[in-house]
Amino acid sequence: MIRSINQLKASGASTVYAWATHGVFNAQNDGASEKLQNTEGLEFCLISNSVHSPTPLPPKMRKLNVAPLLAEAIARSLYNKSITGMLNLDTMGEKIKEEK
Repeated sequence: MIRSINQLKASGASTVYAWATHGVFNAQNDGASEKLQNTEGLEFCLISNSVHSPTPLPPKMRKLNVAPLLAEAIARSLYNKSITGMLNLDTMGEKIKEEK
């Protein structure tokens, strides 16, 4: 990921954001979160909270709570509603109102 960030910056990107679905940062991963923190070209890295992190994350590492998304998917499944319909975040609120 760090090589990709550096390459993007070298290619002229003004800002680089990263996304990691399951951010597994612990003592066994050779200081990965600190290495990302020290990567000058990275604005921040967004990770889901799907995996517990026992150690505090540095400021460039930000967690996204996926509980509302999972709850919505489960509710839609229970009521035989479209799960793919929730992927368009711009109109998600409108679609939920229509389905009620």
